[in-house]
Amino acid sequence: MFSAYLKYVGSSYHPPAETTKTSTPSTLDRRSRTTATQSTTTTDTDKKSFSQVAVDARKFLNAGYQKLGKVADAATTDQDWHGTIRIQNLDRRALYAIATNHGSLFSATEVKAAKSEVASIEARASKAANPRGTDAAAAAKAAITVLDGAGPEEKASLDWAQRRAAAQVQYQGLAKERHQGRAALSVETDNPVVNHFVKAWSELEKSKAYAQDPASARIEDTPSWSKGVSLWKSLQESQTKTLGRL
Repeated sequence: MFSAYLKYVGSSYHPPAETTKTSTPSTLDRRSRTTATQSTTTTDTDKKSFSQVAVDARKFLNAGYQKLGKVADAATTDQDWHGTIRIQNLDRRALYAIATNHGSLFSATEVKAAKSEVASIEARASKAANPRGTDAAAAAKAAITVLDGAGPEEKASLDWAQRRAAAQVQYQGLAKERHQGRAALSVETDNPVVNHFVKAWSELEKSKAYAQDPASARIEDTPSWSKGVSLWKSLQESQTKTLGRL
């Protein structure tokens, strides 16, 4: 029963589209990538402003292009990104700065590469947690760990809150199926926006149970989903006003 629900989790919620890599990874690329849940850099970005993180990321990419002997990101291949530029060495916060084109410092190609790398971090973590493909719950738990390791700017986004809620619901359902009679590991969060979205998935199941056409039920139509979006908007407005007074 729950397996069908999990398929719905994956099919009914569509976050902003992620772009794909610029080319197919080579064998060398695959070997050079780590299975860690979060990339690292030689500097500590936690204490920097997000604008400074973006500037440093811009410098990092420029240094990579210089090594390649190329102008900006013209015709950059996957081998270039991971073998020479080594975009995988950027931490999650720097990748998010590029992926969101913070400060309008990055090109469309760079944004695409950063989004792909962020997606790869989660994929590698899930694969490492479930190498044989026999423990989907472990893979889902690893995905949550990656999401929880995001920087404050990413965690403040609506997309992150919605994906974090979907990952939590997926893990709890998988763990319940795999370990019947045992409680799943705690993956709850004190993020109120995420909690609204988690509750929305339960409301969706109830609405499907009473609907004449269950397939027509949409999570976006649940009360808690609307509350989550409204709360997120109010938090964004509050933050904008606060920054405006500084």
